[in-house]
Amino acid sequence: MKIAALDFGSNTFLCLIAEVTAAGITKIYSDEVEVVRLGQDLNRTKRFHPDALARAEKCIQKFAARIAEHQPEKVLAMATSAARDAENREELFKLGERHQIPIEIIPGEQEALITYQGAVSAYAQSSTNRLVIDIGGGSTEFIFGRGNTLLTGESYDIGCVRLTEKFITQQPTPQNEIKAVTDFVDAAILKATALMPENFRLEQILAVAGTPTSLVAAEIGGYDAARVDGYILTEENLKHWLEKLTNASVGEKIKLGIPEGRADVILIGVITLLRTLQNFSLKELVVSTRGVRYGVALEMARRFLPQP
Repeated sequence: MKIAALDFGSNTFLCLIAEVTAAGITKIYSDEVEVVRLGQDLNRTKRFHPDALARAEKCIQKFAARIAEHQPEKVLAMATSAARDAENREELFKLGERHQIPIEIIPGEQEALITYQGAVSAYAQSSTNRLVIDIGGGSTEFIFGRGNTLLTGESYDIGCVRLTEKFITQQPTPQNEIKAVTDFVDAAILKATALMPENFRLEQILAVAGTPTSLVAAEIGGYDAARVDGYILTEENLKHWLEKLTNASVGEKIKLGIPEGRADVILIGVITLLRTLQNFSLKELVVSTRGVRYGVALEMARRFLPQP
């Protein structure tokens, strides 16, 4: 069955058009990402900003055209942290209806399962004990699993857009703001460490979403999904990026290779990745290009196809 699986996040919108069977994703026709910044000012106002909704509609219109081109049998968009928080979330639903894209809000507890299964979909035969970390614009998920099986997970309000608006007033960024962010992120990671199952020996951290993939693209000189997926980021890599990004303006970050729509918020993501490695006493993490949209595709296969 050909499907279109969309992820409407707080910072980015993603659209995956793929072939799925009951066994999983078998072919990818199209995989696109757009920085929308749906979560603009949401932490302060609790409402979608009119400019954010205008950007969202422009992106949805573009994705609708791509969907029309590929003619999938089923279409489903799932929205995450921003849509859960917004008092005027119905405005997003109206945009979906206008362009024939049904939208659901993922409950926080279901987001962990969808994120985890999407992230590990490239590791079908693995039995690794891993932590999946998904840094979004509004929230970050910490999810523990073994192989394809989710064990436990939680979503915390430490997304890149949310914390940039909350803590960062200057770029380059002074050390007192870096410390305030780090302390806030550490408090969430401390809760995440308490989630880890008893007698669970963590073997791998798998990092999904725009922060790790953008860092790798900047390191290798451009985005190439085949090279980004599976790339190893070490603690030293992340320390190096933290120093460079702390001391750079937004324009300088773009010159370093960080995408324009992410350059002003990526510092938070780097702090979160680095502190996650350090708090869990690992020296490296694996970058995955997969995430919620892949989990949505698998969810669609469960809903609409006979299961073995």
